[in-house]
Amino acid sequence: MQTFLQHTAAALLQKYPDNISQLCVIVPTRRAGLYFKNALAKLASNGLWSPEVSSMEDFVCNLAKAEIVEPISLQLELYDIIQEFDQKLDFDQYVSWAGTLLEDFNRIDQNLVATDKLFEYLSEAKALERWDPEALGQPISSTVANYFKLWDNLEKTYRKLRQNLRKKKQSYPGMAFRYVAENVKEITEKTTCHRYIFIGLNALSRSEEKIVRTLLSLDKADVFFDADEYYLAADSPNRAGHFLRQYRKKWSLPEWNFSSNELLTSEKEINVIGVANASMQGRVAGQLLDEIRSKQPNAEVAIVLPDENMLLPVLHSIGEKITDYNVTMGLTLKGTSLFNLVDLLFDVHLTGIIQPGQTGYAVQHYHYLAVNKLLSHPFIRRYEHYLHENLTDQPEYENLVQNVVTRILEENRILLSAQTLIELGKEHPLFQSLFRPWKNCDDIIAALFEIIDLLKDIYRFELINPVETEYLYHLFTIVKRLDSIFDCRQQKISVRSFKKFLYEQIGQTRLPFEGEPISEIQVMGMLETRALDFENLIILSVNEKTLPAPKKHSSLMPYDVLREFGLPTYSEQESITSYHFYRLLQRAKTVSLLYVQPSDTFGAAEKSRFILQLANHLAPLNPKIKYTEQTGIVVQTEKKSYNHDIIIEKDEAVLSKLKANLKKGLFPSHLNMWVRCNLQYYFTKVAGLKESNKMDEQIGTDQFGNIVHKVLEDFYQPFMLDGTPVTISRLEEMLKQLPEKVKQEFKRGTLEALPEQGMNHLLYKVALKILHKYLELEIKSGAYPLKVLKLEESLETTLQVPVGEELVEVKLAGKADRIDRTGNKIRVIDYKTGFVNPTDLKVKTEDLETHFLSNKKYEKVRQLWLYRYLMEKSLSEIPIMAAENGMELPEKTEVEASILSFRNLDKGLMKAQLNFTDEGFETTEEFLAESEKYLHKFIRQMLDPEEPIHKTNDLEVCQYCPYRGICAR
Repeated sequence: MQTFLQHTAAALLQKYPDNISQLCVIVPTRRAGLYFKNALAKLASNGLWSPEVSSMEDFVCNLAKAEIVEPISLQLELYDIIQEFDQKLDFDQYVSWAGTLLEDFNRIDQNLVATDKLFEYLSEAKALERWDPEALGQPISSTVANYFKLWDNLEKTYRKLRQNLRKKKQSYPGMAFRYVAENVKEITEKTTCHRYIFIGLNALSRSEEKIVRTLLSLDKADVFFDADEYYLAADSPNRAGHFLRQYRKKWSLPEWNFSSNELLTSEKEINVIGVANASMQGRVAGQLLDEIRSKQPNAEVAIVLPDENMLLPVLHSIGEKITDYNVTMGLTLKGTSLFNLVDLLFDVHLTGIIQPGQTGYAVQHYHYLAVNKLLSHPFIRRYEHYLHENLTDQPEYENLVQNVVTRILEENRILLSAQTLIELGKEHPLFQSLFRPWKNCDDIIAALFEIIDLLKDIYRFELINPVETEYLYHLFTIVKRLDSIFDCRQQKISVRSFKKFLYEQIGQTRLPFEGEPISEIQVMGMLETRALDFENLIILSVNEKTLPAPKKHSSLMPYDVLREFGLPTYSEQESITSYHFYRLLQRAKTVSLLYVQPSDTFGAAEKSRFILQLANHLAPLNPKIKYTEQTGIVVQTEKKSYNHDIIIEKDEAVLSKLKANLKKGLFPSHLNMWVRCNLQYYFTKVAGLKESNKMDEQIGTDQFGNIVHKVLEDFYQPFMLDGTPVTISRLEEMLKQLPEKVKQEFKRGTLEALPEQGMNHLLYKVALKILHKYLELEIKSGAYPLKVLKLEESLETTLQVPVGEELVEVKLAGKADRIDRTGNKIRVIDYKTGFVNPTDLKVKTEDLETHFLSNKKYEKVRQLWLYRYLMEKSLSEIPIMAAENGMELPEKTEVEASILSFRNLDKGLMKAQLNFTDEGFETTEEFLAESEKYLHKFIRQMLDPEEPIHKTNDLEVCQYCPYRGICAR
């Protein structure tokens, strides 16, 4: 295959055999220049001096003989100029659009726009935008005034910037292009070039076009285009030839060099491969490369990446046998763990909130989520390991980072001040560097330098990937450069503005690869393929929004202004991308186009329009094209069986653990847990698995219930301690104290999540409302005065249960929220913050044998049954509570176990409607005996070795189970 550059080199050798070294060759990219020199060297029969070869941008900047100012310095220069016209301009707002404005100035100059007309048109357009007949005579807001002030001063800003740069012999690229285009005749007369040769150019700006056409008119230039008749024909609808068709029509060229007809006549194999996700493209590309090289060991292959994020997946997928590949793209610093660390650091400092400190002054507080992410970063944990390995006389720093994370979690610290974090970190330099407050860019630069120094210690201590060391060096040079740029600034750059400048520099930084530039295998970006040809192509990410890129209006100028003055828009950009794509296909023999298949996700990209054009237009026109569409799949070589149930046999070890737990205590919650899912009971009580601690930014249902319980406990506790009865007047006092009491409990229960904020404020109002209603209903209940006997007290008794030949000791226990006495009733009361209906507490007598100990819907009934049993058992054995409170029990004391539902307060105390026979039981002895019969039955089932432990089939039980991940639920 003869490439375009080889064809051009041969034509130049034939046309200028004697003075080829005096030519000036201009190509689209520096890489194309390298390939051109290589082609020229191979074609030359004898040794020769190479002509001067440069990219278009280098060529123009060399002719301009001006220093090109870097973007950051240019933005600062522009800010000083705009401030002369608008002294109230905010720097943080300015940096958000400064880069875009400079790009507009660059495009204006590159395209030789008549700036006086442009700014006049723009001013009139903004005047129309400003005009509002309904607001005539009314003052406009300062925001609107500042907005239009910018547009009024735009022309003065543009001219002042150019004037300042000319004085210092500096320029931005567009300014250099305009200067050369306007003075190309005079400038080129002073050069030593015999002739200018423009090769492989497309989509020239007006300044570039003027330079080329002027040199053509002076008979000092030759132009070689790389085109194909498929898109170059005058009637072609394909946008790839948009610019070249104009040049062939409007330029007075002696001949058109060159046009081929490869796309419509040559043999090609085009394979379109859809894959499930983006990362899978890399693996498929590696397999395709292996297949090509296995058939042709010296085949030329280009793996083209329109999306630079695919570079690492592709590199990891290239087989070990292939070592002669070259990577023309650099690894971006923005996709590294080091950048992630910097990003998390800014996240901590920019997402915090200002809260009053202990001294009364406003203090920056960092959110625990951002802090946790930062402290969990691999580099921070690697530094912790370094500290651990190098502890000599500082044992207090052992497990430093993990201890801080644990403390934050245990204490539920939602918001943490910088001082708190530094104290938790024991004043270690790492914590001071990470969390010392930032006021301006000086603080940020100091912190970044300190962090880089700390990371250097790790790299000296461990065998670190040299790529990471290189990244750290690049970050250091970026920070050092910004430090030198901002050091002379009078105003202090804010944190947000510095972040923008830093991220721009990081985004532009690439870590270059070393390799053979003219290797047979190239991994490259789309723009780097300009003027190059390859027999075998593998192009990734051929999806809409990647190839071509999404429509994006990246200009401060309105779209109609851009169109009016011929400035480029996304429409021209699509034509450029189309040209790059079809030009690549012209001489290729085997083409593999990989795309990610559309998913159900909203906004997921579809296959590129280029694929549809190939399938529906090009392939039908060229019968020599073998076009196929395939789907890439992952073949699972090994299959593993999965048992959907988890079966735990009750062997001696499990039975022994179950008996030990029964001896320690069987509470109503344990009994109900076994009924709901005995595997959950096994995980909790036998295996000893614990739920991981979680941070609660707002009150959860359990915390809310605890707060309500604690308020009532604090109200009733004084009456329990001194034995005085609770009266109506005391309840009325509780009502008055209620708001402050609830607020205190919220603050105590939620640490720094105050009840005045967010959802907690709503929950505070709910708690206040239900407690207020409860106290009002208690006043009207007629149950007062009453005596409080116990609060949050466990009732206990021991039961001997015969299991086989063994007598198993079981301790039954239950923790009652309140036990009180009113009249001849002793009431065991359980508070519920959830909704409970009296119908939930009904059990039909005929359901007792079959469902009472196996159905989860009777949980609350079983709880009240056990409370009543424990209370009756205690009173029947030793009347302890009566004796402790100095009162004699009447002969007939009624025990009542009830639930108080705070979401159903109108129902009052709700008792379980449980009768062991249709006639009911009149005596305590009969109730205890029948209860123990059911308890014995439950214990025997629990300890039956023939019934294994397994998970429940009721998926509602699994919904909030902490172990559902283990069960694959």
